[in-house]
Amino acid sequence: MRFILFLLLVTTAAFAEPTWSPLGPGGGGWIEDVVAHPTNPKEVWAMTDLSGLFRSQDAGVTWRKMSADVERGVVARKQITSHNRQFAIDPADSKHMYWGVCGMIWASHDGGATWQAVFGTAPKVGDDKTPHLGHAMAVSNKGEVVALDHESVLRISRDHGATWAELSRPPVAKNSADTPAYPLFLADDTLCVSCRPSPGLAVSRDGGKTWQLQLTETIILNVQATPEGAGVFAFDSTGKLHRSVDAGASFTMIKEVPHQWQPGLRFAGGLAIARGGKVMLWSLGQLVVSSDNGETWTRHRIETNWNRGSYPGMNRYASPEGKCSALAVTADGSTWLKCDSSLMCRSTDFGVNWTGSTVGLQILCYFQGPAISPHDPQQAMVAALDQGVFKTEDGGTSWKPMRVQTEWWNDDWQNHDGSVVKVHPTKKDNWFAIIHGHGGTRHPRLHRTDDGGETWKLVLDLKEQFGGEWGKWLDDSEMGDLIFDPSNPDVMHLCNYQLGVFKSSDGGQTWKHTLKTKNGLSLVTSPSGKHVYLQCLKRTGLYASHDRGETWEVAHAADGVDGLAHHPKDETTLFISDGQHENYWSYKGARPAKLLKSTDAGKTWTQLAANDSGPLYIDPAKPEIMLMSTLHGGKGILRSTDGGQTWHDFHHDAPSYTARGFTYGGTPGSVIYHMFGNMARTTPFFR
Repeated sequence: MRFILFLLLVTTAAFAEPTWSPLGPGGGGWIEDVVAHPTNPKEVWAMTDLSGLFRSQDAGVTWRKMSADVERGVVARKQITSHNRQFAIDPADSKHMYWGVCGMIWASHDGGATWQAVFGTAPKVGDDKTPHLGHAMAVSNKGEVVALDHESVLRISRDHGATWAELSRPPVAKNSADTPAYPLFLADDTLCVSCRPSPGLAVSRDGGKTWQLQLTETIILNVQATPEGAGVFAFDSTGKLHRSVDAGASFTMIKEVPHQWQPGLRFAGGLAIARGGKVMLWSLGQLVVSSDNGETWTRHRIETNWNRGSYPGMNRYASPEGKCSALAVTADGSTWLKCDSSLMCRSTDFGVNWTGSTVGLQILCYFQGPAISPHDPQQAMVAALDQGVFKTEDGGTSWKPMRVQTEWWNDDWQNHDGSVVKVHPTKKDNWFAIIHGHGGTRHPRLHRTDDGGETWKLVLDLKEQFGGEWGKWLDDSEMGDLIFDPSNPDVMHLCNYQLGVFKSSDGGQTWKHTLKTKNGLSLVTSPSGKHVYLQCLKRTGLYASHDRGETWEVAHAADGVDGLAHHPKDETTLFISDGQHENYWSYKGARPAKLLKSTDAGKTWTQLAANDSGPLYIDPAKPEIMLMSTLHGGKGILRSTDGGQTWHDFHHDAPSYTARGFTYGGTPGSVIYHMFGNMARTTPFFR
């Protein structure tokens, strides 16, 4: 019996499904909003402009992405853009949650674990023209859900989102992406609607049938209801805070703070209210708190008692500067949270001290996955747009920024975009990183460090040596790749989306232009390095070189290649996903893409599957195990254990439903996926 039990435990462990855990530095793009759970003081939610929805179950210390179902439902494009006021939790029954994103309304009836579309239609595949403005959401104490769309059409559902009916239109302007209108229920279920482009606060006491416009002389930026009674606070664009004690029937101005706001500015200021009369107001340049419902106020110096905490970002947000997109307070009133573009921070002493808390809150833009050191898998670097390059020496527990281009590290911090970082196969302290500047320096520059990232040296300026027309702002020309010849790592190949492929034979000191083409995304070599392949998006397909990158030919003509992976042990076997891109998640032409295999270095191809294949991965230790990210079709991440012949779901609890690419995790059976604004790593998926 003991032997049978032991065998059962071993068998169960051997076939246990792998789990995905977030990996990578937190912070990044825009954290638009933060919403506290109405009853659980440990739970808060954050909305972002690149990665969608995140949940914290420790009052904002750590976070996990919760958007996978919505990504699948809207065909998992480049990103899920969510703005403030688009997420609401039912105060009467908190298992019901609502998220008005992608022009639709989504509902969860299990506390955010799973999501279903309850209103609207997902954009068609390839349609990136349809506005993705969301619905602003609110839920009354009776469980009634209201949603305000970008045309300021107000709808209500009384059956947890199953059916919707239109209410009378509130007297406010149309919504916008940057400064959305939003509804708010007071404690007595009075409904208020404000809209930042137009003045006034619309108030309805009959369930949205009729409206009265209050505060008509000013644009209302933020409205919050008191947890008890009929109180409501409204903060306007001139820095005045108004209070009503009669459910919005009348208002009195009780506080004025310095504030500057204009339409389109996301930093509208923050307002949060807790039980017991506690009020916090964060304007542009000043933080004030009150413990008696606004009768008296105390100012806290936001430039002091400031700790960036877990936020590894650069000096762009080294100090708060008074910026605030939204404020929230947990259900017990003990933790206050502020989101400020790239930074989420928290205070447990009513605003005296603030600490950055971004672990797992990933909204960095990744063109490529991390570079895991072959010398120490605990060490890795990753490049990210807007924030440059980060390094971890503890397997991803903590990250620190690399000062790659030091002249861009100053008090006037501007974009420090990173797109590629790679580690030398044999020299443990030798790393390479491609950095793009701001404005006229948007073109890529290759840097090298020989001391593990302490100091960096510029080794290639593409514009200076090879020309090219470079845009002022971010475009596809920033994408590219860098690889080493396996038999001689001093031989390196670099591709750029605008110019093509370059080769160095002296460890990156000098370079020559070996292939002039556009849309080159990634490179791979055969195990010996003799064969080199270039994956191109949008057109051309696959280029091949059979003389270590000296000369090139088209190995597979196609309207783009979605994925490319070479067998780690077989010299002439490789796989591609034959598809067409306009950008990563939108496409033209026939779908689905085909998974093709070549066993003669790209001369001929055999189709393995027609299941809309995308980015590919082959395990270096067990090449029969492959991963694939599917695009439209909603299949997400797939795994094959027979060399690509059959495929099965491998998503499980991955924070994102699809992947932009895969990277070896540094230990057998470990793999990392990256997506716009998200990376995650599996526990070993074989023993």
